[in-house]
Amino acid sequence: MAERLDGAGRPTPPRDLRSVRALELAALRGWPATIQLKAPGGWVLRATPGLDRARSNHALTPCRALAAGELLPAIEAVRAFAHRHRIRPGMQVTPLGLHDALENTLADQGWQRRWPALVLARPAPDAGPSGTPPGGRPAPRPDDRPRPAAVAPQVFRHGDRADRDWLDAWARCEPGRDVEAHARTVLAALAGRACFGRLGDQAVGIAVPWRGTLGLYCVAVDRQRRRQGLGRAITQALISLHPGARVFLQVESDNAAAIALYERLGLRATHRYVHWVAPEP
Repeated sequence: MAERLDGAGRPTPPRDLRSVRALELAALRGWPATIQLKAPGGWVLRATPGLDRARSNHALTPCRALAAGELLPAIEAVRAFAHRHRIRPGMQVTPLGLHDALENTLADQGWQRRWPALVLARPAPDAGPSGTPPGGRPAPRPDDRPRPAAVAPQVFRHGDRADRDWLDAWARCEPGRDVEAHARTVLAALAGRACFGRLGDQAVGIAVPWRGTLGLYCVAVDRQRRRQGLGRAITQALISLHPGARVFLQVESDNAAAIALYERLGLRATHRYVHWVAPEP
């Protein structure tokens, strides 16, 4: 499955919505919310009180086109859920190109469009010998050649929970994150079923296996050590723990350096999504 763009470079709905749905379900599992409910029509409602992060507090759209009569009731249901759990109403609209009418309605109501993201994954397991999914273009071949390190090599350490060393390293690599709120909520929920990896205190990441997929999260490098091979090293180390899995991750759409790195490692764009947040009351 490959991302498709129209003549103006805008995303169009992927042909294989089942594959999109499978990746989104794996992402829900890989980044658990404190409260998660399945709602009518294929919606998923998520809340993590105490953690102010869109990934943990949003309604996930169904992977199907919505009828015009569904839009307003769905928005009101999202608002009611958010009010009940004391979070700001938010939606992850995915995949882009499928929900234009919903996005237009949200814009008309004053919602704000935030944090556009790109999902990348290794080719589907049924890819042919040439690496070409049916109807798709050839997938990039992973570039696993060793690169000279610009800094002293760090030992890859990993465990099944976010210990103090990992949390401190993440705080160094992503200053401004509410590390303790994450530790109490989503990271605690991942204990025992995820791999928390780090290269000293210079690079970190999380790998979550589920049903043949491997989701990568919080891949980050100390800002003073970027462009020195550490991003590649931590990503490869995490992938090596589950070599037979289909790897996927999400990255901000404007992070060209990270996207180029992941493409060199054999991942390719599958679809895009964006968050919408309701106006402040």
